[in-house]
Amino acid sequence: MPLSPELRRLPGIASSFYRAGLLSELVTGMINGESGRSLIEDARKLMKDLERNSQVEISGLENIPKEGSSVIVFNHPNMDVLLPAMLEFLVKIYDLNGQQVKIAIVSELTLMSASLNQKTALPGSTQIMERFNRMYSKNIISVPTAKHRKDYLTGRTLAMRKLMRAVLNKEIVIISPEGHVEKNGAISPVETYHEGSGKLAILATKMGIPTVPMGVWEEGKTIQVVVGEPFYISTEEADQAAVEAMFQVAKCLPPELRGPFK
Repeated sequence: MPLSPELRRLPGIASSFYRAGLLSELVTGMINGESGRSLIEDARKLMKDLERNSQVEISGLENIPKEGSSVIVFNHPNMDVLLPAMLEFLVKIYDLNGQQVKIAIVSELTLMSASLNQKTALPGSTQIMERFNRMYSKNIISVPTAKHRKDYLTGRTLAMRKLMRAVLNKEIVIISPEGHVEKNGAISPVETYHEGSGKLAILATKMGIPTVPMGVWEEGKTIQVVVGEPFYISTEEADQAAVEAMFQVAKCLPPELRGPFK
């Protein structure tokens, strides 16, 4: 059985952590069940290595409210693109506004890995992902996506509560309606979107909190991050809200990457 694209990228990502002097610390932290580690500080170290291969250009940061909360929705390219983009984005937001960011991250790399090694922390396993996410508990909220997991419903309910608590605490929340890797960097079909992002955007709208779209893609050796204008969800149907959010994200991307929103 061939490895998924994201599993194949694990060695390269691990090498970046190693060159940044973080790998041994993170392995020890996961073994010891560490939590509350600063993602911002580690991101600064890791960015220096990642910048050897690609530069990140961010535009539209003025669209993010400097005070109060916002829900940022983004598309989901592969980790070679998304990891440096997100790290640069988190650091920029912190340096500009001093705002903490909560980002929803899946607790399984693939549906296949969710079925394996649930009790053993092996590379690519659910255990590894959950320990990694827990280590950065200040910034990462772990979200189960495999429906066959026993804790699927309770885990997603808990994650949603944490996300809404972050909004109430005037933090920025980042979530992708896609929740999985795009094919060839283009937005995925609408039937694959997760309703949780729609529910979050609906609740934020009811509280007067804007949703902000963000497009991420690669052009040669440059990773582009474009933050669009804030908007409010116009529906109370979660699945339609997720589609509406991705439609706004599509506006931030080049036409050829807009998938169903061309």
